[in-house]
Order: sequence, then C-alpha cells, then structure tokens
Amino acid sequence: MNEQVDYQAKTAKSGTKFLWWCAGADADILKYSSYSDHVKFAGIGGVVLATGFLAALSMGFAMHTIFSDENGEGNWFVTIPISLAWALIVFNLDRFIVSSTGKGDGESSISGKEFLNALPRLLMAVLLGLTISAPLETVIFKTEIEREWEDVKDKLAIAKLSETKRELESSNSEGNAKTEMDRLFEIQQIKETNFLNAQQALIDNNCSNPDNCTAKNHQSLIRALKLAKEEKLKSDIEFKNASEQFNIAQKSNEELLKNKVDSIKNQQAGFLDRLLMLENLSDRGKEIYEIDPITKKENGQVTEIIGSAFWPIWLVRLLFMIVEIAPVILKLMLIKGPYDYMSENVNQILETKQGISIYHMKDEHSQLHKLKRNHNPERIIAIIEHQNEKETENAKEAITAFAEMEKEQIRSNPDDFIRPTT
Repeated sequence: MNEQVDYQAKTAKSGTKFLWWCAGADADILKYSSYSDHVKFAGIGGVVLATGFLAALSMGFAMHTIFSDENGEGNWFVTIPISLAWALIVFNLDRFIVSSTGKGDGESSISGKEFLNALPRLLMAVLLGLTISAPLETVIFKTEIEREWEDVKDKLAIAKLSETKRELESSNSEGNAKTEMDRLFEIQQIKETNFLNAQQALIDNNCSNPDNCTAKNHQSLIRALKLAKEEKLKSDIEFKNASEQFNIAQKSNEELLKNKVDSIKNQQAGFLDRLLMLENLSDRGKEIYEIDPITKKENGQVTEIIGSAFWPIWLVRLLFMIVEIAPVILKLMLIKGPYDYMSENVNQILETKQGISIYHMKDEHSQLHKLKRNHNPERIIAIIEHQNEKETENAKEAITAFAEMEKEQIRSNPDDFIRPTT
C-alpha cells in the first residue's frame, strides 16, 4: 500500500496560523493542505507583516522629524499612536491586495492578461512602497542630508543678512544716528576752535593765567573764554550722547543680524527639507565654487566633488517597492496546489448550497466562457408563478360554484329574485 495516500501535513503552530491570516488564507482549508502550501502562505503573510512593520518605522521617523523641537527631540505621545495607526492601515491594504489577487492561470509564468488584471494592485503596491520608503531614505542618507543642510543654511543666512540689511537701510535708524553724530562732531570742532582761539587771545594780551589778569581789556576776553568753554562743554556732551546713540543703534543692528544668522544656523531640517535635499543629491550631487589660488576668493566656477546620488537613492526606493509588490507577483507565479483546488471546491459547495451552479458555453469564436446560474431566484419565481396560477384557478372555481348555488336558489324560488324588497 502507498503510505503517501494517508499523508497528513504537520500541525501548524499559532505563529504560522497568524502568518496565514496575514496572507488572507483560510486556515481551516490549509490544515488539510500539503506542507509546501503551509510554507508558501506563511512566507506571503510574513512579507505583508514586514511591510506593516516598515510602515510603522517610516511614519515614526517622519513624525519624529515633523514634531521635533529645537533640540531635535520628538514628541513620542504623537509619534507612537500615529505610527501604529499608519502601520495598521498599510497592513490592512497589503492584506487586501494579496488576498484579492488570484492565481491567474495557475502557471509559473505570468501572461500578459494576468499582468493587466493585476496592474491596479501592482500600482497600489508601488505607491505604498514609495510612501514607506521616503521617510526611511532620510534616515539611511542622514549624513549626506545633514552635510547638504549645512550648505543650505549658509545660503539662507547670506540671503537673510542681505534682506535684513536692506530693511535696516530703509528704516535708516543707524544712518540717522550717524548723520546726527557727524553734525555734532563738526559743531564740536567749531566750539573747540573757538575755545582755543579765546585762550590764544588772552595769551596774546599777556594773560596766560586768567585768574591773575585784572586789566579791563582782559575782562572781555575772559568772558569770551568762559562762554567758549561752556559752549565747548555743551557740544562735547551732545557729541558724546550722539556717539552713544550711534553705538547703541549700531550694536542693536549687529545684534539683530547676529540673531537672524543664529536662528538660521540653529534650525533643524524639516521633513520636507530632507526630502528636497535628497532630491537635490539625486539630481545634481554635491557642488562647490572653485577658489582662486591667488586671490583666495571664489572665481564663480563650479566643481562637482560628489557625483549624482540618483542610483543609490533609487536602489533603496526600488528595494521597498519590490517588498511591496513581491507578494502580488509571487501569487501570480505560484502553481496551483492542493489548497487552491480545495478552496475552489469549498466555494463551489457553498455556491451550490445557495442555489448557484456553474456551466460553460462557447461563443461564435469557440472561446469558452464561464457562466453562473442562480437557481434560488428561479425557484422562488416558479413558486410564486405557480401560486398565482392556482389562486386564480381557485378563485374561478369559487365564483363558478357560487353561481351554481344561486341558480339553484332561483329555480326553487324565482319570486325572491324578481319582486322588489319593501
């Protein structure tokens, strides 16, 4: 006797049954299938579960970046719930895509018709793969993005400095203070000259020390010297105050420019910033301006020090897309096994119990078409039609019997039907 006739597959463990559920397979049918079917659907379920896990990581990194503070610390009370919710959404979509993908013609090759039928599911899987890969790319290429971000911040700082300087020039607070200081400096110089001239006038009149000069002609010169001294002291104070105002305005503007630069330098790259810088690296790579060896300044010519990162970035994206579309492609390539035939058998039994039969018919081009016939509606329609027919016959029979009964009454007593009642 052939021992394989009584073949029984190994009893699946709870973990394997969970993977079957992830793959959208029927565990009650699979337990009667071969071990190869067990492995196939466990593998498909593992891929679906892995995509959900990757989706959680992807959204976690994205939310950590979006809701991070100035120190780069994320808000875990926001990140964890959103990541779990997104993982469940992606897991459910992948499970639906895989479970709704049939076996096609059951051959290991994929025909054009099979591919076209699976194309909408493949497009959904590709979109999910791109969505999952984007945040993870920012983590994989973190070092390159941070290096690019430093250059971006330098350019932003230069642009912000130019903009702020134009604003300060339009307000002209520092310029007004400088103009006022220059005006008071000229007055101070004049007052200083007047004071020196007054001193020289006393000296020319033999009065080097005003405290010892008593001549009448000296008194007017002493008063002029005193007045010139007072005006000089006043102009010195005004110039000092103007200088302090100018220094305050200048310091305020310098502080404003420094704060603007510091605020940009301390900025953390946002999620969209990281994606854009990643696209820049994919498009053009890393470029710097050449430095003139004589002047030690940029000469306006650009040198590429790192080539385009197009292929490394897209290889990562393709990896995640392949993980997403692999279950769909694999299901189309799988050869039909015991599970598939038993599943079809169970479906046909359930359909038959519900009054559904399947038959095939050829068209004028000799192509075979699969058609379904719903017997339950036909049975109900036949019953209702028969019931209506019998009810009609019974009504006619009742009316005929009633008419015969009336005829007998007329024959026995015709006067009751002729004479009017009073």
